[in-house]
Parts: sequence; C-alpha cells; structure tokens
Amino acid sequence: MRAARDAYTEGMGLWWWIRGALGAMTCAGAAAGIAALTDGKGWLPIAGAFLGAVGALLAPLLLERWRTQRAAHSALERLAELGPNSAPALLLNASEAVVPFTGRDRELAELLAWCSDPDAGRLRLLVGPGGVGKSRLAAELARQLDRSWRFLPVADEAEAEVLSRLREVSGGRLLLVVDYAETRTGLASLLNEAAADEGRQVRVLLVARSAGEWWRQLGGQSARVRQMVAAAGQGIVLTEQVGDGISDIELVLGAVPYFAQRLGVEIPTGVKVEPGVGPHRVLDLHAAALVAVLRSIQHGSDGAGAISVGMGDVLEELLGHERRFWLRSAQARGFTGGVDGLSALVVEQTVAVGTLLGAHSRAEAVKLVGRVPDGTVSGAVADWLRELYPPQAGDGREWFGQLRPDRLAELHVTRQLSDSPALLMGCLEGLDGYRERRALMMLARAAQELDEAREILHRLLPELANEVGGLIASRETLRALHDALPSRSLILGGARVLLAKRLLDSVPDKEDVAEKAHWLDALVVHLSHVGHLFDALAAAREAVTIYRELARLDPDRHYADLAHSLANLGACLSELNHPAEALAVAREAVTISRELARLDPDRHRADLADTLHMLGNCLSELNHPAEALAAAQEAATIYRELARVDADRHRADLARSLANLSIYLSAIGNNAKAQSPAKEAATIYRELARLNPDRHRADLARSLANLSIYLSAIGNDTEALAAAREAVTISRELARLHPDRHRALLADTLNILGNRLSELNYPAEALAAAREAVTISRELARPNPDRHGANLAHFLYNLGFHLSKVGRLAEAITAEQRAVTIRRKLARLDPDRHRADLAHTLNNLGCHLLQVDRLVEALPASKKAVTIYRELVRQDPDRYRYDLAYSLYNLSYICVEDDSAEADKLTEEANHLLDEG
Repeated sequence: MRAARDAYTEGMGLWWWIRGALGAMTCAGAAAGIAALTDGKGWLPIAGAFLGAVGALLAPLLLERWRTQRAAHSALERLAELGPNSAPALLLNASEAVVPFTGRDRELAELLAWCSDPDAGRLRLLVGPGGVGKSRLAAELARQLDRSWRFLPVADEAEAEVLSRLREVSGGRLLLVVDYAETRTGLASLLNEAAADEGRQVRVLLVARSAGEWWRQLGGQSARVRQMVAAAGQGIVLTEQVGDGISDIELVLGAVPYFAQRLGVEIPTGVKVEPGVGPHRVLDLHAAALVAVLRSIQHGSDGAGAISVGMGDVLEELLGHERRFWLRSAQARGFTGGVDGLSALVVEQTVAVGTLLGAHSRAEAVKLVGRVPDGTVSGAVADWLRELYPPQAGDGREWFGQLRPDRLAELHVTRQLSDSPALLMGCLEGLDGYRERRALMMLARAAQELDEAREILHRLLPELANEVGGLIASRETLRALHDALPSRSLILGGARVLLAKRLLDSVPDKEDVAEKAHWLDALVVHLSHVGHLFDALAAAREAVTIYRELARLDPDRHYADLAHSLANLGACLSELNHPAEALAVAREAVTISRELARLDPDRHRADLADTLHMLGNCLSELNHPAEALAAAQEAATIYRELARVDADRHRADLARSLANLSIYLSAIGNNAKAQSPAKEAATIYRELARLNPDRHRADLARSLANLSIYLSAIGNDTEALAAAREAVTISRELARLHPDRHRALLADTLNILGNRLSELNYPAEALAAAREAVTISRELARPNPDRHGANLAHFLYNLGFHLSKVGRLAEAITAEQRAVTIRRKLARLDPDRHRADLAHTLNNLGCHLLQVDRLVEALPASKKAVTIYRELVRQDPDRYRYDLAYSLYNLSYICVEDDSAEADKLTEEANHLLDEG
C-alpha cells in the first residue's frame, strides 16, 4: 500500500530538511549525500557522507536532529498496525490488495471529499458487517490521498498517545484509522487530542461492525468529543452490494485471474459459481475465487477443467486449505512423526491459540504453545508458528502474526474452543490484561455471527462477572466486552445481566452518577430481555430520576440520555400492564426526541421512531387505535428511510413497526390494508431469522401469528393456517430452550392456531391447541396475575368457544365464567381498557346459558353486557354499535318467554342500530 509505505519511510522528514540545507552547501557535499541515498545505504553512511562535506560545525546539530527523528519514528512504528505478508488465506487481507479495488464509488468520493475539505469535521464512522470491505475502503482512501497526507492504522491501546507521537514527526495532514472501534477503550482520549490538534489537518476514521451502544456513549463524553460525534452522524454504512450493476458472479470470476497470477498458476477457465441467496460480502466472493484457484492446483487442473464453487461453504473450504498448509508445514519440520509427534488436532489447536492470544516475545510464545492440551512447551513449535504467520513489520508488540482474514480466524478459533473445554480454559486462565481483552474481543466479534461463540461466552461470562474459576477481568475489559457483544441474543441474555450488574456495582466513584445511570439503563434492557420485568422497572425508575436531574443541570449532554431512559421505563410499564403511566412517559419521551431530531435529524431520528413505536403501543393498550395508528405510521416512515440507508441496522426496526402498523389497521377494522404491512414484516423477519436465528426467530413467530389473523380476515384460510402452524413450531422450540422467556409466546401462537383450525372445521385439533394455551397461561398467571391475567381470560374465553363448537356446553360455560371473573376484576381496576372485553364475554356466556335453559343465570349476564355496550356506544358509536345490536338480540331471546313486549322492544332497538350503521 503506497500511502502506508510512505507513512513509515524512515527519515522522510529529515531528507526534506537535509535537502534544504544542501542548497547552502557545496555541490560536492550534496553529491556525496545523494549518491549515498541512491545506493540504498542506511542513514549512518548518508549522515557520514553529508557531514564530511559540510564540516564539523554542523555535525553535532545534524546528529542530534537525526537521533530525535529516529526515536520518534521508532516510537511511531510501535503504535502502528501493518499488514501480514504470507500464507494462502492471507491473500484475502486488505493490505495485500490482490484484486484491484472495485465499486464503492459513492462512499470513496464521500471520504475523499471529507479529507479535502478543511472545514469538515475531524471524525467519520465507517460501519458494516465483517467482510464487506471496510478495511479495503480505508486502504483505498489512503492510496488515493496525495503525498501531503500521512496514513496510520492505530494499534490497540495506542489511542491515547498516537497523535502526540505523530506530531513529533510531522505537523502535516494525518489520517488515523481505528479498526474494531467498538472494542477500543481509548477512543475518548484520541478524539480529545484530535479536537485540540493544531496541525495542518487531522482526520480520524473509526471502523466498526456496527454503531451500537458504544457509539451512543461516545457521544456522551466531553463537549468537544460530543460535537465531533454529532457531526459524524450515524456514519457511512457499507452493505454487501459493492456497486450498481455488479453481480456476485461477476465479482468472483473477475477476481480469479488475480489470485492465479499471485500464486503463479494457470488461470482456471471453467469456473462456475453457485451464488445461492445474495448479495454476498466481498470477502466471501474473493474467497470463492481463491478457492477456485486452489482447487485447480490441488486437482492438477490445466486451467480448462470445470470447477464449481458454492457460496454457502466457501469459508469452510478455505479453512480446509489452510489446515492442509499447516499439516504439510508441520510434517516438513518433523513435528508429526513418531510416538511423541503432534497430532493433526494439536496442530490445529496450536494455530488457534496463537491466533487468539498472540505473544510479545519468544519466551511468551514457548509458554503459549504449552497451553494446548497434549501440546509441548517447545521453542521449535513456537518458531514454526512464527514461520507460518510472521509478525507484522514494525509491530514490536507481537512476536508472530495470526491467521487472516479475521472472519476466517474467528471461525477457526471458535470451532476449536467449542470442541475442547480444556483448550478453552487453558487459553483463558492466567492471562495479562492485554491478552485477556484481545481474546474476549475476538470471541465477542465472533458471537455476532457464530452460535458456537455465543455458547462459549454464555459459559464464560458468569465466571467473569463473578470473578470465579480463575477468570478475573479488568473493568475496562468487561466494559469493552459488554459493548462488543451482540444485542438481544437469547443465548447471552442472562450472562449480559450479570455483566451489567458487575459493571454497575464497580462504578469507581460513587459520585459519578452519570456512569451509574448508564449501567442502570443497560441493566434495564438486559433484565427486560430475559423477562425479569419487576427488577427492570425498579432500575428504570432509578435511571430516569438520575437522568432527569442531569438533564436539568446539563441539557446539551443529557437530554438524549433522558429520552432513552424514559423509553426504557415506558416499555417496562407497558409490559407490566401499567398503560396509563406508560402513556405519560411515552408522550414525554416523544416530545424530547422530536426536539432532538429537529435539531440533529441524522443522530436522533431513530430515537424519535423508537419512542413513537412505544407511544403507539401505549395508545393501543388504552383503546385509542386511531392515535396509535398515526404514531405507528410516522415511526414506519422514519424506519423505512433509515433502512434504505442502513438496512443491516434498521431492517428489524422497520419490520417491528410494520407489524404494529398492521395491528392498528386491523383494530380500526381495515383488515385488507393490514395484510400488506403484516406480509412485509414477516418477509423481513424470515430473512433476519435466517441470518441470525438466535435474535430473530421469536420476531418471526410473532409476525407469522399476526399475518395469520389478517389472512383469515380476508378469507385466505389455507395460508392463514400454514402461517399459524409455522408460528407454533418456532415458538415451541424457543419455549423448550428458554421457557421463562417464551412460554407466553407459545401460548399466544397456540391460541391463534386454535382459531384457524376452528375456521377450517378441525374442532378436535382446535380444542387441543386452546387447552394447551390455557394451561400455559394459567401457570404464568399464578405467580404474576397482573401481567398474565388478561391473556388467561382471553384464552379461557376462546376455550369456551371451541368447547361449545363440539357440543360440550357445560365445560364451555365453566371456562367463560372463569374468564368473566378475571375480566370483572380487570374492568374494575381499569375500565377503559377492559370493559369491552368483559361485555363480550358476558354476552357469549348469556348465549350458552340460554342454550342449556339456565335462564336465571343467563338474564343478568346478558343485561350486564347490554349495559356496558350502551355506555361504550355513547363514547364511540361507530366502534361499538354492532356489538350493542347483537347483545340486544341475545337479550331479547332470553326475555321472549317471560316478557314478549320487552323482547320486541329490544329487537326493534337492535334493528334501528343496524339500519343506522
């Protein structure tokens, strides 16, 4: 990489200084110095030649200048990350640039404009999943900048001093690139220095897989850092699509000749690509091209044989080629022969340990290979590992390199640690702080995509949080780990609670209330995710109290924190059936977020959409469907715009808002319109669940259940039943794995399935599904009636309906009477929310009592239903007119034997209501 090489050329600044001095010196002296340079000699001969020409007077000054520059460059090199240069898979590394840079025209132009504009902000964020080409784009940016720029990838733990070191060397233009920014603990220090820098121009490019909580928290630092983060907005987002009109197949086939040329073999011409579901990440596409070339070498192809490459398992196959490379190398060194030779497994585990931990010196490396079960503390094996993956040039922190690219390394390390608990503990016990953080950060990155990595962290995090089992991590490491973990992972839910509690308890200064509020807020999210809502509510109330005071004292810094905390509180209140209080909190959160979004839309529109989504939920719970619909429509509009720019980050938000939109459309009687957003939500969630089942299968189940309702409403009964069955299948598996979290979801989907089965005249199956839903809900309501009582009443009501359809009226009446008892209590506590449900249940109960000639019981039930519906019609005639009419008909049937005149009067009133409608 030309720009990178320029940045590290020793003495470049000194050469320009000497050139100026040469103009005032003798031509002979200048010629001697230049001759030494063009011969490629080191700086000592150059300095000697030059000093011989210019005389002893200037010698002490020049030598001191040279020593200062040399020391500054040496210090700078130790802070830089330089690229590796060996092994087949390393050809995929961004620094190798085997394949010419392709696409990303818009993003590259935006970054170049940012660097060239002297008035632009000093910070930019570049985000995207692993393997989409973030590092390659940063390298191309450096390559295209003119020679007045210095480019430096900032090494881990060097953030606090790298800029000051650079300024010892140059006062010119600087581009600093910080990869894996989400795992760095020194970003605030770096950005403070960048904000205060007085050089010609400095640009800091943060590269991360996502802009999550770490980015939000970075925006809560000092005022000048906050301004830099705000100016950077939500960053430049890289998706899988590298450019318009470039297909995945074209990218693979176009890369094949470059890998063949680098490997010195014939170009295979019969390559066929099986693309599968795309678009794919550019790393995977280039890996497919490399695999095609490696296959042609392995099978002795002359370039003309057919080679078919499938995208689904290309990294696995590439890893297989790397394994063969390790084994051949180990065999050549004589490590694998004889009784005491290394097995293939030990070879693979040795590479995994080296990749995970690294080593500062040969002595450390010798100890490291001894961490492998059945391995040997061996200098020869350590030397072999260094030969496999040489250290990066100029990197004094690492004695050897590692398997690259990162996603391949994460796959190999995760598989080895998952298969061997002994290797896992051997790797993690007794580490220094830097090695421990390095290992945990790699696992956290892997957990974004690999279930095995999530399972490993699920086992490790409780020990880390509680400091047991020999695993003790620093607070900085735990915080970096927390911020790097995938959000809303079912597997890691409980572990994240423990981690947040540990971080909350370890706030170093009890007066640091902002830090305390931050971890309270994080704890609310994690507790809610695992279903511990009462604990979450208590933490949410405490966080809001703290942020309200902080926002009063420093609104610029904490107003957004208050809105975020209010949103968390509102969600807890809503989940625990406190809709009135939740609505007040939601309205306040929306007011604050709307003002913030007006002032800084790029940074706060997503927050506004989040609070509008919550407001819609609260309004719906309080039977205000029209207002709920308006809030949901605004939220969906914002999310759609955000998803268009950053699909990976906001597709799930869009699906969630579309699901709610369909519910509210149905609530106002527009089932035909509800079907479209419900279908779109299910389609999005299906794709998300395919990519990340741990996070999105529950969302898919809910969306399918909702879709089933709307398909049924417009007469698509067969599709409706299929959607409901799939929802139950997913929910049942989730409830088996995580019963505390997902039994309620299973009950909901079973209830919906029962309704679909009944509509298609499968009464026995419908009854079985309804019974199971009631059984689950009764178990949930027993310890927590406030949260689950309303659902239990609903399921009992439906059970009564299904029982009546198979002629079991006595049992149906018993179920409905139990539903009435629950709904009577709910309506007394919250009439606006539950009166309509009570009236509906009383009306059906009256009908069934009439059918079995229990008129004495039927009459008061039906009369009460009519009374409630009369009150509701006065408040909202359009919504409840038909319900009142049908309840009047039912009451007239009961009254007809004892008072036919009253029955006629009730029938006439019912007819009049229907005529008005």
